[in-house]
Amino acid sequence: MHKIETGLFLGRLPFASVGQGPERLLIINGGQGFMMKPCRSRLEKDGGRLIHILPPGTSFVLIGYDPAPTADLSLEGMARDIAEIIDADFKKPAKLMGISYGGVVATQVTARYPDLVGRLVLLASAHGFSADGKERLKRQIQFAKAEQFHALLEEFTTAFRRPWLNLLLRFRLRFEGRSLIARMGAPRTIGRYLEAMLDNDVAYEGLRDISARTLILGGERDQFFGGMMEATASAISGAKLTLLAGETHMAPVERASEVRRHLEEFIRS
Repeated sequence: MHKIETGLFLGRLPFASVGQGPERLLIINGGQGFMMKPCRSRLEKDGGRLIHILPPGTSFVLIGYDPAPTADLSLEGMARDIAEIIDADFKKPAKLMGISYGGVVATQVTARYPDLVGRLVLLASAHGFSADGKERLKRQIQFAKAEQFHALLEEFTTAFRRPWLNLLLRFRLRFEGRSLIARMGAPRTIGRYLEAMLDNDVAYEGLRDISARTLILGGERDQFFGGMMEATASAISGAKLTLLAGETHMAPVERASEVRRHLEEFIRS
């Protein structure tokens, strides 16, 4: 049984911490970190899932998002917050991993504050969303602003490669929809984070300033970052790109054991 501790960084960014190792891995959560309310049980659940894909014994801190972002929310501002946290609370240069949405933020951190990050992992992520991924974000913004949460959740019922998992998600949405919607974040919060991703990308040229050892790991058919992982890898000197054949955005869930193997090879090398 792993002990998961929760708290706040900067008085507003929720986190879950596992282990007390001297070189804790800092992980920026994916979109569920702002899509859902950051209650303790949610953080513990997300942290528990990471335990299954990280090398055994890995100490890590999973960080989420401000549940009440300001109107001027931006990727630059999110990156500045993470840099401040690394500088104050982590051994430098830090090991940083970003999952999906969080990977775009992690890339910003590493490009803007190269002295703070020694290793970078982008899991099911890249420096920006693909054209198809941005169209998905635009639909999600519309649903969030209209408070059409059921339609917003349905956007994720095609994310898995395996049809039975998508079907299972649809059944859950049908029979547990009210419960799921009750746990979602505020419409304004969801909309602002999605808009921030549309408004800002890491400049392609800025990726060349990244000196951290980098691993980009995901599915070759990722619906949000397809094609962008290759572009990110080509711009970051020495970056290692591993695409799992036939897999989609949910590769970390559907190919957990293989993802863990690649992460272990990179993190412990």
